[in-house]
Amino acid sequence: MSPDHREIPASSDTRTRILDATEQLMLAEGYAGVSSRKVAAKAGLKSKLLHYYFHTMDDLFIAAFQRREDWHVEHFASAAASAKPLHDLWGLGVDAASSKLYLEFNALACHRPAVREVIARSAGRDRITVAAALQSVFVRYGIDPERFPPKVVAMAMAGMARALATERALGTDDGHAEALEYVARLLGSLEPGGDGVIAPKDPAAEVLTYTLADAKHREGPHDAGDYHAVDQ
Repeated sequence: MSPDHREIPASSDTRTRILDATEQLMLAEGYAGVSSRKVAAKAGLKSKLLHYYFHTMDDLFIAAFQRREDWHVEHFASAAASAKPLHDLWGLGVDAASSKLYLEFNALACHRPAVREVIARSAGRDRITVAAALQSVFVRYGIDPERFPPKVVAMAMAGMARALATERALGTDDGHAEALEYVARLLGSLEPGGDGVIAPKDPAAEVLTYTLADAKHREGPHDAGDYHAVDQ
């Protein structure tokens, strides 16, 4: 490490400011609008300090994604241990998939192999974790795993949540209300006491909370484009 780097004190507050600025730019301009200069300016820092914490844009994007992942893991534990885990796990899945940041990170992964690798590993871990949680809940409720295989249900939940989020971002919602109503009825039959709508919120990521009540509302297309290099 260079003498200049050793002279800069580590600060979790500074790191948080950088990650906050990165998320804000991704939400406002899309991942293509994120550059080291823009992040530093938005965080009120010099570019030199940003490079101390994150040597490349891949490092920065991965750290931002992992912070979102940490949020999800924390809320997943609460959902799995709640009084109505099926409703809350579904709600958390839709909540995360509806995040503008979720869509941006997945678009970014198409262009940056290092980011793609991290997101792919995360998706694999999440699928295993959700399936294990569902298996435990199914045993407790006496739900037949032959009729509802935990791995298949976990995959169906993730796929449906992504479809809802992606289509809504593109400005279409045909069939969404019916799909959400169907899931609500199914969850109600398996686990009385829940309402089948989305409960968790992630204000930092401006989650597009998606319930039966707002299924008719549409978001405009989200702009995307080429990424900016670290020296921009």
